[in-house]
Amino acid sequence: MKSRYLLAIDIGTSVSKVIVYDDEFRKIAEARDEITTYYPQPHFFEQDPNQWWINVRREIKEVTSKIDPTQIVGIGVCAQMHAPILVNKEGSPLYRCLSWPDLRTVETTNEITLKTGVKQPFYTAMAPKVLWIKRKQPKVLESTYKILLPKDFIRMKLSNSFCTDWNDAKGTGMFDAKKGIWMEKIVNYLEIDANKLPDPRMGKEVVGGVTSEVTEKTGLIEGTPVIVGAPDNLGRTLDRTAASANDLLVYLGTGAMIEYISKSGAKPQGTFRSILGVAGTAPQWFKNNFCKEDIIRAKELGVNIYAFLDSKAQELEPGMGGLVFLPHIMGERAFEGRTRNDIANFNPHARGVLFGLCLGHSREHIFRAIREGAAYHLYLCWEMIQSLNPGIVANRIITSGGGGQSRFWRQIIADIFNLPVWVPKELETGSLAVSCLISVSAGIYGDFTEAIKHINNPLTDVVEPIEKNRIQYRKMFSLYKKLEEDLKDLFVVPKP
Repeated sequence: MKSRYLLAIDIGTSVSKVIVYDDEFRKIAEARDEITTYYPQPHFFEQDPNQWWINVRREIKEVTSKIDPTQIVGIGVCAQMHAPILVNKEGSPLYRCLSWPDLRTVETTNEITLKTGVKQPFYTAMAPKVLWIKRKQPKVLESTYKILLPKDFIRMKLSNSFCTDWNDAKGTGMFDAKKGIWMEKIVNYLEIDANKLPDPRMGKEVVGGVTSEVTEKTGLIEGTPVIVGAPDNLGRTLDRTAASANDLLVYLGTGAMIEYISKSGAKPQGTFRSILGVAGTAPQWFKNNFCKEDIIRAKELGVNIYAFLDSKAQELEPGMGGLVFLPHIMGERAFEGRTRNDIANFNPHARGVLFGLCLGHSREHIFRAIREGAAYHLYLCWEMIQSLNPGIVANRIITSGGGGQSRFWRQIIADIFNLPVWVPKELETGSLAVSCLISVSAGIYGDFTEAIKHINNPLTDVVEPIEKNRIQYRKMFSLYKKLEEDLKDLFVVPKP
């Protein structure tokens, strides 16, 4: 029997990628590109949806050149959440995407909560962003046909379908999940036409096929089924399913996360989980802004730039004589290590700090400090989780997300936590999860739960802690923790 292929598209905050799996969820082909982020002001975080689509078209063309595209039984998209994409009837973006870390909506977030009585899921949500655009660019909203989320924009480009899924809708701050409808109270306060919002559907539902226009640009076959898709957090479901009691899950994506798996099961509980700000993208930010020479050299050598930077940084001593980085470069979602259920966990005014810098430090030192800083904050969260759940212990750490490709970063985490760190063979669990949805829509498996059971994603390449590093990191973590505490009063509301 011919192979059946599942084509998964993932629009992350830092990278876009297209991965082809077979019907047993084995990776067949992959292509990826970095996503450009724009910072018109220090606390703004914008992306161009057109670039996503350019990336995706190139990536699809690359992967379809390695397979028979007639064997693709379905296409699905997963992506970053919360960011509104305002498009006209032709599907063209009318405004740059305000990506989820964008900080300009802190005041509108509080305003909507206060005025409507509907608590917003903090400044990351879509509703406050829409209100900001309406006030600053009213003509843009007037010209808008639909307000989409990132995965919906790419799916619309593939199949000319305008909708979203329930999970993404729940993160907008304007969706009633119990009734399955958009909240009239929020819609009215924003003074927008509810028809501009996408119809909520189930993620596995087929909503169209690849259009003829797309086939010319990608190599896909016209009519190939396209499903609604899902937000990228669906990948955490796979991570939890693969874990055992007393495991720590560490997600090293842009929005890094740590979660403890309790003996009572893998279902997440508020005091067991912390979600960070953008600590996971700090290495990319530093590389793009300060490592131009290294990028050129890595290209000449034919090696990955992050592997190149890691190779230089790992030659240095842990802690590097007191150099510490606080990774709050776009606010912080786990300030002072607080867990997800703590109402004070969000501090949008927290900022990144490089402490202890001297003339003897170089790019390599700072890059290592960035890797270490994210790991320190993850450990700070673990301390908080332990304090809220006395007596819990962790046996090992399982990492996922693109940052998990760095063995050097995993070694730092192993040393700081004093635990072995494992990595699954397939790190991109968001793409893998959406491929499960595709398989259900194609009738290969009955439901998502059944599909997951057929995934073979073994843990590999364990990194054990190094005792001398652990001792040094224990001293450095104390300094990190003191800085977090002493500087908190200086993280104040920025002036307009």
